Amino acid sequence: MTHPLQITFATAAGEAAWEESLRDLFERRELAEAERLLRRALVATGGEMMQLCRRTGLNRVEITGWEELVEAVTLHEGPPITGATIALGNESDLAFEKGSLHRPYMMLGLYTDESWSWSAAEPEEALQQCRDETPAWAGYDEDIEAFLEIEGLEELNTALIHHKQRHFIREDDGAPAPLRYVEFVLGCWWRALRFHQAVALQLDRHGLGGTIPVISGLIDMRPEVVSVHWPLVRELPVMQPVSHDEDEDEEEEDDQPTLTRFNLIQRGRLVLDEDVSPAGASLRRRIETAEAEAIEDVVDAPGLMKRLLNRS
Repeated sequence: MTHPLQITFATAAGEAAWEESLRDLFERRELAEAERLLRRALVATGGEMMQLCRRTGLNRVEITGWEELVEAVTLHEGPPITGATIALGNESDLAFEKGSLHRPYMMLGLYTDESWSWSAAEPEEALQQCRDETPAWAGYDEDIEAFLEIEGLEELNTALIHHKQRHFIREDDGAPAPLRYVEFVLGCWWRALRFHQAVALQLDRHGLGGTIPVISGLIDMRPEVVSVHWPLVRELPVMQPVSHDEDEDEEEEDDQPTLTRFNLIQRGRLVLDEDVSPAGASLRRRIETAEAEAIEDVVDAPGLMKRLLNRS
């Protein structure tokens, strides 16, 4: 049976249009809806990539060093930190020994209002800066000793690095895209989803200096998509129901995961392993999903997050 995205990806325009709809969800931090779409697409593949993404649950993706980052921002001398960028990337000189896993690295940029008024800006203004050739804050990051690492993406990241169909050359216009290419694209978007959700989780747990907005994105990784995490007034959040298909839920839980209130995750029926402790899973319990989309063409221009950070 042909996967629907094989037909959508038959043309570059079809793939790009589908990607753009997901990109809009990511940029606006509508990660629950993005996850719902990606889950359904992944489940329809029924292959190894679906199983791999299923194992890459949010309960297994963890950013470490955040509390130390909050402390460093709080103790920073000089003008206050008012904005931040957080990026995920792969080393360019990866070793390809059989069996070795590749953990992505993280890059941090911390800014004041010196170059751009983060404290007075709106999310749409930040997005417009991201779309510009050179954002106003690029190259003006503060020299602060703070380091972040991410755990839990190694297996998926390694599989994507070694994937045998990373590109789709359209020689016969209109021919369905190979299923393996569709799976690769979905895996890339799943990796991006889990990264952005992990950032959002830390912000909702600890914040960053109280009111500091954060832009998260990927460096030279598909897809180069950002999420804008803008601080909200800290009120008791209204529980936002997350829409889902009835046939996707085999059982309902009394305690809805906290993150659904912030539109970060989509609850589904995929069950986490039994070895997850109840305490550690309180915010991210039974959160599994599936994924879908991307674009095939390699862009020669400098990567999005490289431009945001102004680093080569």
